[in-house]
Amino acid sequence: MSHNYDALIIGNGIAGSSAALFLAEAGQRVLLITKGEHLKETNTAKAQGGIVFRGENDHPSSLIQDIMEASAHTSYTPSARLVAHLGPLLVQRLLIDRLQIPFDRRNGKWDLFREGNHSTRRILHVKDYTGKAIQKALNEAVLREPLIKVCKNSLVLDLIISSHHTPHPEKRYLPLECLGAYIWEKENNEVVSVLASATLLATGGLSEIYRYSSGGPWNTGDGFAIAHRAGARLSNMEYIQFHPTLLYTPQYSSSFLISESVRGEGAKLLNEDGEPFMSRYHPLRDLAPRDVVARAIFQEMKIHETNCVYLDFRQRMNPDKIKDTFPTIYEELLHRGIDITQEPAPVAPGAHFSCGGVLTDTWGRTTIKRLYAAGEVACSGLHGANRLASTSLLEGLTFGYRVARDITKHGEKLPSFTVIPWSEKWGEAPPENILHSLKEIIQINMWENVGLIREKRGLFQSLQILTTMKKEIASLKERYGVSPPLFELESLAETALLVTEAALKDPFSRGTHCRLDGFAL
Repeated sequence: MSHNYDALIIGNGIAGSSAALFLAEAGQRVLLITKGEHLKETNTAKAQGGIVFRGENDHPSSLIQDIMEASAHTSYTPSARLVAHLGPLLVQRLLIDRLQIPFDRRNGKWDLFREGNHSTRRILHVKDYTGKAIQKALNEAVLREPLIKVCKNSLVLDLIISSHHTPHPEKRYLPLECLGAYIWEKENNEVVSVLASATLLATGGLSEIYRYSSGGPWNTGDGFAIAHRAGARLSNMEYIQFHPTLLYTPQYSSSFLISESVRGEGAKLLNEDGEPFMSRYHPLRDLAPRDVVARAIFQEMKIHETNCVYLDFRQRMNPDKIKDTFPTIYEELLHRGIDITQEPAPVAPGAHFSCGGVLTDTWGRTTIKRLYAAGEVACSGLHGANRLASTSLLEGLTFGYRVARDITKHGEKLPSFTVIPWSEKWGEAPPENILHSLKEIIQINMWENVGLIREKRGLFQSLQILTTMKKEIASLKERYGVSPPLFELESLAETALLVTEAALKDPFSRGTHCRLDGFAL
């Protein structure tokens, strides 16, 4: 591996991969790394519903209004304007024209979905596996590009920061600067220092901090923890979006997400008695904002003392339409013994998306020089207290492009300097049962104390539990040394603590942050 690049990109979802492609297009040398064994292990690949495009007679101002309303008017207006105006143009330029992703058409026109809190149909999709199709096309394009070097099974342990990873004492008094990262390579089982003129965090989410979640096992919050240790500012960490409809099974901690687009096509939520209930919670009923729907389901589960509610596809769709429009969902549920053309599916909420993260401006720049963030790990302000459905892929694409543009136009070459080697002890992983036990404590704690509904007493309890967990993990590091499983567990604990602390500091109940003892706005 060469150790000096124009850009180091950590994460290969839509934000990281699109940034890499736009940078290579401008002649930049890029190192794109992922901790997964395969390039398909991303949140992008798991996205079912689609990506926001343009509806018939649609206008950016309409999308901006929908974004603001979904967020309880907490979104950052410049970011909303940027994504609404630029995002669809980039969908056309990169995804449609260049990558030629086969988005669905009907009678020669785009077949557009409508999802919760959208005022019109504007969701471009490939059946119900849009993210998988987008990720596949991105992977193929990235691997074809000679200026992009791709490294799998590579774990970023820490960012190299000027103030404490160089031997120059004067750097301590200057603004923080990111010089690259310390990366563990599985192939050689060694930690190397990779230097880059610019570094982009595109590491995805943190849903694994919760007992019930929709994300893949890779969502251990590494990027949030890494950025926090480096000294970057994080914002809105209390705003965790819970997806309303994960398929419920007794082991639904690793469950299957049922896209919001099925409700856009007419599926209805029913309680234990078979009654639609969303009209009691919001005028938009089943198409209310996600935070409202998730809490409504949670309340119905408490009222009826059940573990789930039910999603009935048959309200406005016949069997052929269900199979044709949602083939992945149909096949997956049929495999699990549920025929959604004949019966409703049991569903319950689960952690889905972090609306906050590493604070950036509208160019993806963080509070550390040369460090950028994009995608779920970033807080561009677009989502505010609650994300509008299907804007995550659009945000990743938009900010991937903006980061690439800023690096290309304003990037500075690294000056000559000395970097100290990574100093922690590397070792073998602790016993699996110890790691599993500690992870389970963190996840159960977060679900019960920092979940859909929160209060001060539970948040303080979470703080105590997570502080104890950090001590336990530090003790394991001292005994065994650093290893990938222990590193991910540490990221999990650190990120859970960031969410808890943010939730404790925020007394206002809005969007995804519902405080029983807070101030309603």
